[in-house]
Amino acid sequence: MTTFWIVLALATAAWLVARLVVTVRRDGLGTARPPASHLDWSDSVSNLPSRPFGSA
Repeated sequence: MTTFWIVLALATAAWLVARLVVTVRRDGLGTARPPASHLDWSDSVSNLPSRPFGSA
């Protein structure tokens, strides 16, 4: 009878792990790019003058 409970527990654990994998993949965790919270660095520096300030 103990073998039955071990097999049942292993099957339940495997089912729970499979459901977790499916849920995480549907959510897009790790694959979807997060939204940008600020402009890229290259966009920020494109308006800078070509010469440093204070040079004559």
